[in-house]
Amino acid sequence: MITDTRKIFGLLLSVGFSSIGFIAAITVTVLAAREVSNNPLFLGFPNAVGVGGAFLGTQMFYKISKKYSRLAALSLTFFVGALGSVVLFYSLIIDSFILLMIGALILGFGQSATLQSRYAASFVASEKFKATALSLAVWFSVFGSVFGPRLVSVYSDFFDNLFNSELIVGYIVAMVGMLFASASVLTFTSSTSSLREPAEVEEVAEKVNESKKDGNILTLLLVLNHFTMVVIMSATPLHVQDIGETVELVGVIISYHTLGMFLLSPILGNYVDKYGYKNFTYVGTAILFISCLTTFINSGPLALKIGLYLLGLGWNFNYVAISAAISKFSIKFKTPLNIRSDSYVFLGSFTAHTTLGLSYLLIGYRGLVTVGMLVSIYLFLNLKKLKKLDID
Repeated sequence: MITDTRKIFGLLLSVGFSSIGFIAAITVTVLAAREVSNNPLFLGFPNAVGVGGAFLGTQMFYKISKKYSRLAALSLTFFVGALGSVVLFYSLIIDSFILLMIGALILGFGQSATLQSRYAASFVASEKFKATALSLAVWFSVFGSVFGPRLVSVYSDFFDNLFNSELIVGYIVAMVGMLFASASVLTFTSSTSSLREPAEVEEVAEKVNESKKDGNILTLLLVLNHFTMVVIMSATPLHVQDIGETVELVGVIISYHTLGMFLLSPILGNYVDKYGYKNFTYVGTAILFISCLTTFINSGPLALKIGLYLLGLGWNFNYVAISAAISKFSIKFKTPLNIRSDSYVFLGSFTAHTTLGLSYLLIGYRGLVTVGMLVSIYLFLNLKKLKKLDID
């Protein structure tokens, strides 16, 4: 285990630094959109465009890793994310909504590298440590959840005095975080690491065709799991406001949610390595259903805390287990399923963000959690369709 941890140390650092930067930027982006635009309809656009940037970043990562190496793809994509932070910084200096959109798009490239780091960690780890390595990479995002907003809060006054905008601190943290992520993965990756070799993505047609349906189902499971979490999480602040509660309660609920999302990741990965991904996806899907049922029955403050914690926990079970299966599938069949899966995840997230306002207006919060319950049932049924992949 110690040897495997050393192999992925640089990747873990890069996830920690980049997630701090990215979440710091996300913390201020809606407020920044309000600062540079008078149209409230555009407030969610920068974050949606950022998801589009993550999609494009995933395509760039694939091409660079195939031609050069995964290491080159990671370091360059993180660096591009840092450039996006510079553009975002300048957009507030000159009050430009267009530049804010462009910067959010470019910063999204860095997010794609953060997520691809989990597959890279699984790739270099030994056979019995692959899911654990992947889950450790997911867990290091906790640093972003904790320190990103905290750094924004602590240093906002300092940078407000320098640049006449307290929001600029989010993009300075993002720039430093992405640069540190790029430097970490370059500095701490061994000269003999397989990350320095071009990615093998030549599909073995016969084998891949035999399991193509299973690969598509794994992608579907990952996308729907993430889509459900994003929709309900994004709608929760609107619902909290509608029931007359304060912004402080929103922060508390989202804290419970992110705790569920990341805290148990290393433990889950260890058990996925031992007992297989399928059992844990069943459990995760059941938790996802219970979380939606809880907030459907009672959407008061206490129920929201419990429901959003369970939403994060169910997402975590599914995300770690399904990602581990996708990683092993990609390695076994030398197919870029990991790239395709994350690309569809970003498209699903983009759809969730752009349709949130309309869907919340039409069916409300209870309608959205009802959709979450139906999606959970659909996930369960599709999981039963998976054949034995022989990857556990």
